[in-house]
Amino acid sequence: MRAAAVLAGALVLAGCSGAATPPPSVASVSATPPAPTSVATSPSSPVSQAAPKCTLDTLEASVGRTTGEAGQRHTTIVWTNTSKAPCTMTGFGGVDLKGPADPTFGPTYSLPRAAEQPTTVRLAAGAAAHTVITWLPPQDGSGWTPTGMLVTPPDETRSAELPWPGGAVLRQDGATHPGTFLGPVGAGAEG
Repeated sequence: MRAAAVLAGALVLAGCSGAATPPPSVASVSATPPAPTSVATSPSSPVSQAAPKCTLDTLEASVGRTTGEAGQRHTTIVWTNTSKAPCTMTGFGGVDLKGPADPTFGPTYSLPRAAEQPTTVRLAAGAAAHTVITWLPPQDGSGWTPTGMLVTPPDETRSAELPWPGGAVLRQDGATHPGTFLGPVGAGAEG
């Protein structure tokens, strides 16, 4: 019944258009929905360009340069995508400075996060991102000198161990507005 209605409609349209083409055959009419388009799966679509999160399996961590003088100093951690595929990083990750046991705070200084809003950074194969550690040297005395640091990419539970390139740090564990903190991941090897 439905095929007959479709055929009748096609005949009416053919008659109105003035075209001399014959009406479609009943065999070409299909009650199944059209096949899905390839837009969602094409190489240029946003869905297919979504890259997985970068992990320590695909990242190499290294120490970049340290800048600054008597006040705050800035040490850069560089994250390089060593895989053959892109990956993404969003957020802060973590940095734990390790050193001799401080009588008040112990041997680990876990850095708080900055108040900046993080963005997503997409790393192509071989590309780099960075994280900046902002830190205060001691104002008086020798301070606390880390011997190394554990750096963790965002959304990762494993850490890489790196040397601490700077000097003594003013410990501010638990401070409300510390002068030592960790920034979010940014694009490029340097901030």
